Amino acid sequence: MDIMYILQTLEKTILEQHTGTCTDREFQGIILLKDQSKLLEEYLYVGRYSDGMRLLKKCPADRPITMFLSAEDINQTRLSDCKNHNVVVSALDLFELYNRINIILCNYRHWSSTLREALCDGLTLPQLLNTASEMIQSQIYLLNSGFKLIVGNSGHYFDDPIGLELAEKGSLSFEHASQIQEAFSACPKEDCCSFSVKEGGLFFACRIHTDDRHAVTALLAVNPQMEQIDYRHLLLDFCDIVAHTLRESLELLLNQDTVCAEFFKDLTEGFLTDDTEIRKRLSMLAYPVKAFCAFVLVRPETPPEHSSQLSYFMQRLQTIFPETNMAICGSDIVILFSQEERPQGKLDFNYDRLSALMEQFHAHAGVSNASRQRVRLFTLYSIASATIRLGCKLHRFSDEEHVFSYEDYSMYYIIDLCATKYIETHHHNDLIYLIHPSIIKICRYDAEHRSNLRDVLYYYLLCGCSLNKTAAAMYMHRNTVLNKLNKINEITEIPLEDGYTRHRMIMSCLIMRYYEDYLGLTIRL
Repeated sequence: MDIMYILQTLEKTILEQHTGTCTDREFQGIILLKDQSKLLEEYLYVGRYSDGMRLLKKCPADRPITMFLSAEDINQTRLSDCKNHNVVVSALDLFELYNRINIILCNYRHWSSTLREALCDGLTLPQLLNTASEMIQSQIYLLNSGFKLIVGNSGHYFDDPIGLELAEKGSLSFEHASQIQEAFSACPKEDCCSFSVKEGGLFFACRIHTDDRHAVTALLAVNPQMEQIDYRHLLLDFCDIVAHTLRESLELLLNQDTVCAEFFKDLTEGFLTDDTEIRKRLSMLAYPVKAFCAFVLVRPETPPEHSSQLSYFMQRLQTIFPETNMAICGSDIVILFSQEERPQGKLDFNYDRLSALMEQFHAHAGVSNASRQRVRLFTLYSIASATIRLGCKLHRFSDEEHVFSYEDYSMYYIIDLCATKYIETHHHNDLIYLIHPSIIKICRYDAEHRSNLRDVLYYYLLCGCSLNKTAAAMYMHRNTVLNKLNKINEITEIPLEDGYTRHRMIMSCLIMRYYEDYLGLTIRL
């Protein structure tokens, strides 16, 4: 580590200091100065001023030693010729100085070792970034050479103006980008610099040179509640650790949105049908794909005027779907959701939060079922697309419904596929020939008398032929339901004790609703 990290932390207690040409090294540990016959450059020494100055005279100039000394007399702290050694005199007493430096080194080692272990464990760049951010409770962003966001952490510890800008637009404004460039220009030999923005907030920027053509900028927002942290050196160390990952997958990391969008495009246009090729392309996405996959398709009610609106929307979706591959495709946001366990009903994300976000942004979401068969991803995408298409017009539960799950619309999807083939085969869209004759009779009666017998029959069948449940579902009195059922029996005798007939009646009601509410047509009665 660089001893400048320690110097900055102890800045207010330092009386004198001399730094040689080598301040950055990996210290094996801390040793208290006493009467050592030989001092080693790979250790950091802490001792009294008198002992340090005495032992320093025996040290050769070509083997620089690093020592922090406690001043026994604050008026006697003069440093003579220290040559190439690093010598710092502090006003702290010996034990406090030792403890402070020990804590600094332990914290630094925890930071460094945790990130290196995470790298060895195969964590992706976004996961590494989230790990680092969590340890210092501060946001970190990685930007490409055009100051567009490559990776941002999913955690949010405090509001910062640049973070809000990146969330909204996906890239820095010209003003903020210029501030970073000016900060680097002021320190041309430094790879890390700091700057403040007029909206408030201190930031550190660090360059990561990935190759001759590209440089990634790591941007760290300083947490105002944790200013005692040496953010500069921690950021430098973080950049050193992730540089290898950046170089290994440069094109992916600089263009991960494009990579994900291209995968979705090739999948939906039928260019990806081979299981091996699909798995290979999945491995190139920014986040690992778990065992069971499903598509969540998000569609605004009206196409946004600017792509930045979708970018901000996607940033908000990432709070519900952290570390999940998603991309903007046209005016939709496509999300490839995955989980390890086989779904038991709903998928493992917060449907209420998703529904609230859809309502806020005037959008809808279609959720497919899940499968672990990679070769069936296109089928899952098609199901999600059909679900949102059908749900937006049919609204099974209420007009305020914003999230449509395939299981709730699966029967309508079957009817949709059937209707498409029916029209293709028979060259007309008169679906009356698929409907039970008794339903046609009831529909004629409803049209003539402006009644709702078809709806009563439908809910009666859905409720297991229970009068009480039907009355509750339709907000009617039980006797009213009974009278309407008697009227239905007068019009046409339906053997409801037969399970097949009940099922056909339900399907006929669904076909009628599909024809009227989805196709917007009226069957000739």
